[in-house]
Amino acid sequence: MNLRIVFSVWALVLLSSTTLLAQDADVAIGRYLPPEKDSVIEIFKCGDKYCGKTVCIKDNAYPEKDKDKGIPGTPYLDHNNEDPKLRTRPNLGMVFITGFDYVGEGVYKNGRIYNPRDGKTYCGKFTALEGGNRLDLKGTLCSITFIGKTNSWVKLGSTNVDDPRWDCTFKSKK
Repeated sequence: MNLRIVFSVWALVLLSSTTLLAQDADVAIGRYLPPEKDSVIEIFKCGDKYCGKTVCIKDNAYPEKDKDKGIPGTPYLDHNNEDPKLRTRPNLGMVFITGFDYVGEGVYKNGRIYNPRDGKTYCGKFTALEGGNRLDLKGTLCSITFIGKTNSWVKLGSTNVDDPRWDCTFKSKK
């Protein structure tokens, strides 16, 4: 009988720790404002990996001066993509962060970051800081990982954002 109690307690502890680890891994899930404050990026779970997509773009239309890139007034397209078949896909809704593994302590690695501004794909890492209220995202050349750029993104709804009630029109909801 004591063995049954010990086994039950051990199973409960094991299940609890697995649940806690899953919660820690999901700390980065949410919507973030990058430093340029011109878009909103959503980090989400894609299978057993973590991905990100553009859910809002400020002024999401080609201006009159960019006639060579797109039709003025139409949404931005992935015109810099190295694959000609993908150049007509819209930037809004694009999954551009793919395949990140949670490796512990708020760190996600082994993924890829596509940059629609230059049409290139980079290796990456991101770290959830301040309880997930900030992400430090680093993109590097895949062949030379010490060369790269780091950006800090602030989670919408955190106390770090000037107005945490932004919507996709980039106007404050009051």
